[in-house]
Amino acid sequence: MGDTIEFQSRVGADGILDLRIPLDDMGAGADVLVTIRRVRAPSVPPIDPAERRRILDESYGSCANSGLERRPEGEYEMREAPE
Repeated sequence: MGDTIEFQSRVGADGILDLRIPLDDMGAGADVLVTIRRVRAPSVPPIDPAERRRILDESYGSCANSGLERRPEGEYEMREAPE
């Protein structure tokens, strides 16, 4: 059917899809067909709270023996008195 260029873009907050596509390889005056197709993101079901807890329980402490350490942050000046 001819040369094909495929890409994804996003409709702006103003509802306008602004396209600037360099078509130098097709030559000035070339006839083109533009098709707009909405792409829907796959829906991801929410994680069950019990499953989330299980994942956290399994992964908690997984880096405990890797030698990572948090260095002291130092002392910071008090800018405002606590209320």
